[in-house]
Formats: sequence, C-alpha cells, structure tokens
Amino acid sequence: MSESRQLPSYPPRRPIPTAALLQFALTIFAGATLLFACQPIIGRMVVPLLGGAPAVWIVCSLFFETILLFGYAYAHYVGTKLPIRAQVVLQLAIVASVFLVMPVSVDERVMQRLTAEHPTLGLCLVLLRSVGLPFFVLSTSSPLLQRWFAELGEKDPYHLYAASNAGSFVALLGYPLALEPLLPVHAQGRALHTGYAVYAVCVVACAFRAMRARSDVRVDTTPAPPQVLVTSGAGPRHTTPAQRWRERLVWIALSFGPSSLLLGATEYVTTDVASVPLLWVLPLALYLLSFIVAFAKRQPIKPATYSRGTALVAAIVAAITLADVTGPAYLVIAAHMLLLFLASVVCHRGIAERRPHVTRLTEFYLLMSIGGVLGGAFNGLLAPWLFDDLYEYPIAIALVCLGRASLERAGSLDWRRIGKDVALGAAVGLATYGLVKLGAARRIDRTGSFGWMFGVPLVFAFMWSARPLRYAVAIGGLLLAGMSRGYDFGTTIWADRGFFGVLKVMVDSERRSHLLVSGNTMHGKQALDPEGALIPLAYYHPTGPAGDVLGPLPSWDQELVPRKVAVIGLGVGSLAAYARPGDEWTFFEINPSVVEVATEHFTYLRRAEESAVVHVEVGDARLRLREATTAPFDVLVLDAFSSDSVPTHLVTREAFAIYKRALRPGGVLLAHVSNDHVQLQPVLGALAKDAGMYAIDRRDDDLTREEKAAGKSRSEWVLMSERKDALDLTLRGRKDWHPLAAPAGQSVWTDDYANVLGSLRF
Repeated sequence: MSESRQLPSYPPRRPIPTAALLQFALTIFAGATLLFACQPIIGRMVVPLLGGAPAVWIVCSLFFETILLFGYAYAHYVGTKLPIRAQVVLQLAIVASVFLVMPVSVDERVMQRLTAEHPTLGLCLVLLRSVGLPFFVLSTSSPLLQRWFAELGEKDPYHLYAASNAGSFVALLGYPLALEPLLPVHAQGRALHTGYAVYAVCVVACAFRAMRARSDVRVDTTPAPPQVLVTSGAGPRHTTPAQRWRERLVWIALSFGPSSLLLGATEYVTTDVASVPLLWVLPLALYLLSFIVAFAKRQPIKPATYSRGTALVAAIVAAITLADVTGPAYLVIAAHMLLLFLASVVCHRGIAERRPHVTRLTEFYLLMSIGGVLGGAFNGLLAPWLFDDLYEYPIAIALVCLGRASLERAGSLDWRRIGKDVALGAAVGLATYGLVKLGAARRIDRTGSFGWMFGVPLVFAFMWSARPLRYAVAIGGLLLAGMSRGYDFGTTIWADRGFFGVLKVMVDSERRSHLLVSGNTMHGKQALDPEGALIPLAYYHPTGPAGDVLGPLPSWDQELVPRKVAVIGLGVGSLAAYARPGDEWTFFEINPSVVEVATEHFTYLRRAEESAVVHVEVGDARLRLREATTAPFDVLVLDAFSSDSVPTHLVTREAFAIYKRALRPGGVLLAHVSNDHVQLQPVLGALAKDAGMYAIDRRDDDLTREEKAAGKSRSEWVLMSERKDALDLTLRGRKDWHPLAAPAGQSVWTDDYANVLGSLRF
C-alpha cells in the first residue's frame, strides 16, 4: 500500500501585503547573495597563499558549512526562545557589529605564520578572523527572516527559501562571470562591504514591519498540531516522539550525502584541472540549484525521473572513472556535475516532502545544516585521516544512490531483504576486486581489460538500479575496487595523504624503477640500477627540452661553469641530476611530504649534494623567492604541478615580476607546461610579452620505441629571457625550439583573474 505525506493546513491569519512579501523576499535574496559571494571572494584571497591546493577550497567549504550551522542554531534559539522585540534588538545589534571588521581582507604574513605547521587549522583561524563574523550574521538571514515573515500571518514561508537559494545561485554564477573579471580581489572585498550596508538597511525595515505586525495581531503561540501521515485507504494517525526523531535523522542523512558528494566532486575536478573560482562555484551553484528545484511548489518533472537519471548518470560516471577517461575535460567535468545535480535534487526533494509545520521551521533548517556539516567534516577532516586516497567520493556516490529510496514507492527499500541486497551488491564489488587483482598479477593492459574487468560487473549493477540499496552497494563497491587498481603505474610501496593531496611511491610492473604519482599523474621516476639512477627520466630526460637547457649531465662534461639554479617544485628531485661541481641549487617545495619522498625514496638529491650545494626551501615559492638571499639566479625552473592541476598563482603577471627580480641579467626562465587539460603555452606567451621577455618552446612528443623503453616521457617546455642572445647561448645551437608568440585575444593572467576556462583543451 503506497504512503504519502501531507502537511496540516492552517488558514492565514490575515492577508499578506504584496509590498511586505517583496520586502522580505528581496532582503533574503540580498543576504544569500552576499553570503555566497563571501565564499569565492575569500577563497580567491587565500588559495594562492597555500600553493593553489584543492584542499584549500575543501577546508573553506567545511568552515563555511560550520559557521552556517552556528547561524542556524542561533536563529533557532532566538526564534523559539525570545519574543519578537528581543529578537529584533539582538539581531540589529549583531548586524551592526559586522561593520567593525569590514571590509573583508587577508593579512598575508599572518596567513603564512598560522598555516606553516598545521595548514587546516591555520586556514580555519585565518577564515574566522577575516570573514567569520560577517558570514555568521548573513547565515542567520534566511531562517530568522522567514520566521519574522510568519509573524505577518503567512502560513507557509518555505517558498521564501527559493529566494534565498536564488540569491545564492546568482552570487555563485555572477562571481566567475562578472565580479572576478571586472574587479581586483581587494576591490571585491570593498564591494562586499557596500552590499552589506544595503542589506543592513533592508533588515532594519523588515524588523520594524515584523514588530508592527506583532503589535497589531495576537499571534497564536499554542504548540503546532502533530504532523499527520495519511496512508492511502486508511485513516490518519498522529506521529509519536519516536517517529519525529526518525524524521530528524532522515533530514540529517539526506543532507549528509549531497554535501559529501559536493566536496568529493569539487576535489576530483580541481585536482586534475585547476583550483580556481569557476571550478569551485560550479559544483556549489548546482548544489544550490538542486534546493531551488526540490523546494519549488510546482514540480514539472516527476521525482522518479530524477531518481532514474541519478542511477543512469552514476553508472556513466563509474564507467568514466574505471576506464580512466581524462578527456575531453569538459565532458568529464559535465558528467560529474550532472551526477551532483541529479543526486542532490533527489535527496533534497526527499527532505522537502518531509518538511514540518512552520513552528518547526528553524529546527528544520538547523538539522539540514547539521547534515551538511557532517558531510563536509567527513570529507574535509575524517577522510584524510582514514584514507590514503579519495575513497570518500565513491562512498558519497553510493550514499546518494541510496538516497533514491526517499522518492521511491514504499517497499522499494525492502528492509526485510536488506541482508540480501547488501550481500548481492557487495558480491559485485568483491568480484570486481578479484578481477582487478587478477589483471594486476598478469600485467594486463587496462585498454583490453575494461570490458571483462569492469563492464560486466557494471551491467549487473545497473540491472539492480530499481532497488536503491542493492544498487548503491554495488556501484560503491565497483568504484572502490577500481581505485585499488594500481598496476597501471606499478605496485604502491608508500602512500601519504595530506593537505596538498595524495602521493604514492610505486615500483613499476617490471621492477626497474621507482615512480612518484600524484592524483592521476606520474611526476617523476628513477631507475633502480646504480648506473641508470644517475640519469633523470620521464619529462626530464637528457635528450628532452630540460636536458637542452640544463645539460649536459656532469658525468659527460666536467669543465662547465658553475651556476645558481632555482627550481619551483621538487618532485623526486630529477633536475638535481644536472647539478655540476660548484653549482648552487635551491628547490622550493610547498608540500613537506614531497621533500620526504625525494630524500627517502629517491637518490637524485643525495647524489647532487656530493659535488654541489643543494638547498630545499619548504613553503610557497613566490613568498620564498621574494625573501631569498641566494638570488640572483642564472636559471629559474617552474615545475610545480599537482596531478594535472595548474597552480594559477605561479603563472600570473605578479609572479613573473618576482621571477624577473630573482634572475640575473641574461638569466633564463624555464617552464614545464605539459598538461592534459589546460593549454599553458598561449598563457606563457602572453605573460612573456607583457614582461618584456622573449619566449621559445619545444614540444617533445614524437618519441621512439627506444626512448620510451629508456624511461623518457613526452613533454613540452617554454624558455624565456629578457635577452634573445641568452636563449641562443643557453641552447647552444639546438634547432628543435620555436618562437612562442602570444595569440591574438589571449589575456594576461593576474592574481585577480585567470581565465582557465578559455585555456581548457576541448
């Protein structure tokens, strides 16, 4: 027998003036717009100061969700415990207090001091200091103003939630498309200040209207009648306290899944493309759009359609992930974003169908916020501590697939058969895991193994998509089994997950070399035999562009003039193989775990120290270069990438000004621009022209079978200098390098704006 939920109907106590409705709706809209403009603005300020790591935005999101929870808790307490006059006085006081900390800004030196030892805690303290109070006050806006609106006689103020989400959506899309390109980041902080002043005036007006309504009409303060569940073919029955607690847990659970999926999808995308505002706000905007769709009064698309769409797109995302498809980038991103949107609509619609009477409005928002914070804490705090890879993302996908049960007909999640559902779903995951290990043992190439290793189990999983629990366990098991597949690079011998991402040291399948892998990208390797260990491999091979500039190797010619070389990005220390006797090399590395890898699992640095002076500076390269006492350098190498993500703050006009100051007259800047997703050559061409530098590049992608067997990888590098003769002198007549011109219309990236979208490889 199907079961539907129906909220009790209460007649309005008095007609609501249209002007009042518009006033409250616009104020809530303005508050939400400012609230979600805060996030990308402050994120844009702090991300460059922490090396552009994707985890910066994840921690920012967790911080904002936590402050939002405190804001909702405050609104719930004030709205239920204080009379309207006391609510107004207190709220206006805290609204006014925000002007004491405006405009929003970040002190760079304070930031570096607080995040030096503990980046996550330090970043939270910086955020609390710079934007904590404004964000807290703005987070109280929607629930408290909706409650004040109910004082006017409105029986169902939930539709104002759409105004809140619309404001959030406008802010998130407006930031990368309008605000970021038009205003410098510090001017954005001042614009936020101005917008807040307008919002404060609107809050004052709403407060006085609510107080007048309260004095005109006696508000019924009797407890709300118990919520009723109407069962088809049966009479109504009242909910019990136990049922209410179960309902609260459902609100939290259905909020947890989409929140975790949001952060998982964001980290997945920014790890392989770039940690930039557009890729932060796109997932968050879709997440908020799902609230607008889920809480809309009219539902032109049936909820079951969203549910079936979620199951289908989850299978597509699983196929893309398991097949290790990395491009075209926009299609991969679109698949993950579509899953986020559909799954969030499903879970949030499940919440909307269970929303309570207006007397429990602030409690409802508070519990939804608790679910969101728990989801964020799982991704931002617990998962990095528990897992050595991004396992939280497939777990979140499984959870939102399970959330489909909230929209299915009664009995679709048959608790009497829960054991069977879990067992069958887990069997798919375990079988896939066994196939993965079989493929690894036999060293089977993934191209020829996808069909039988993942395709068949995926078909079995999708056949069960009508049973949410069974399908959720199966799809989660499939993805987790796929993540255990390490034989594409080799066997993992060391792994670490920290603030700056996941690192793995692996032995290749033929046990001939060690490799460093970050995300989906190999960042360097070294042969295990003593003679081969002297030669830099992969992108740094002596016959490649890096060898053209930094070679020959010391063992080939001992009569070369000593140099001072700076390298931004340590990796495994491959470039140290080019250190000559008397050289002074300085490596700048922001991730302490990379330093540990280079010194304990690879020998390039140790061998270089036998004849040259080698320094390793831990910290952000831009700040360290600005303070470096060893400058000026003869050569500055830019080789700082995390997976295939671009640290945009290292390829801006301001960064190039620092590089130029760090180079001696006639010095050269060598940049590694190999990237599967972003075309960096036009960006560097424009930056070189803007900085008054000549630029040439070499694409080394036509490798012979012998070169591949010798450990060489395809790569592309750009060489720049203020003096053209310095380029000729450095290359010593090599002919594979070609002039790099700035394409027409290519903008110069700055600290305030970097158009990564325009540089994606479509």
